[in-house]
Amino acid sequence: MTLAYHAPVTVPPDMRLADAAGLMDQAGVGSLLVVDGEVLVGIVTDRDLALRAVARRVPPDGRIDSVMTTGVVTLPSNADREAAVRTFETHSVRRLPLVDGTRVVGLVAMDDLFVDAGPADLSRLAALVRAEIRHPHHEAGLPVRVHAPVRPVPGPGRRQARVGDQIVIHRHALGEPDRDGEILEVHTPAGDAPFRVRWSDTGRVTFFYPGPDAEIRHLAHR
Repeated sequence: MTLAYHAPVTVPPDMRLADAAGLMDQAGVGSLLVVDGEVLVGIVTDRDLALRAVARRVPPDGRIDSVMTTGVVTLPSNADREAAVRTFETHSVRRLPLVDGTRVVGLVAMDDLFVDAGPADLSRLAALVRAEIRHPHHEAGLPVRVHAPVRPVPGPGRRQARVGDQIVIHRHALGEPDRDGEILEVHTPAGDAPFRVRWSDTGRVTFFYPGPDAEIRHLAHR
């Protein structure tokens, strides 16, 4: 069966968070595809803006790639409905960009598959929704911390790190736990941001620019 999809709304990695939120409102969409030239590098949803940006007090002029999800799961532009259902069953995502080579040509959401779904499809899609609600956690955890001085700060608002370090975002509200993650990649050999981080609370990997509430901890792996 032919797969129905929407035209994608794409933005560059350096778009400001406030502008991205305004674009979502103007375009009436819940997600933006982040592209560098024509290459898809990430996806940002309205939930990301709420939980990764607003809740953590990322400044409105912060870049969109600081809260995006990387390693986006995609489908080829000629994929059919069955391929989309199988992909949603295999991956914990709600949206699938359609690509022609490296160029993004469309976006299909899990909700789109409910339109004209037959009884068999409805059963499979209902199972997907139940899994989404439960939101299973598969994070393996961080390495053991052996000593944790804050690493050198070469300038205002900047932090340096190494692959394998832990980044901790300190909460401002009483009773809220800190957020932490493992640094998988740094931008320069000197350890400058942005960092590619796997967050322990979601298991997702994003690029992140640390603010003044971030602490870098040097870790030793088991």
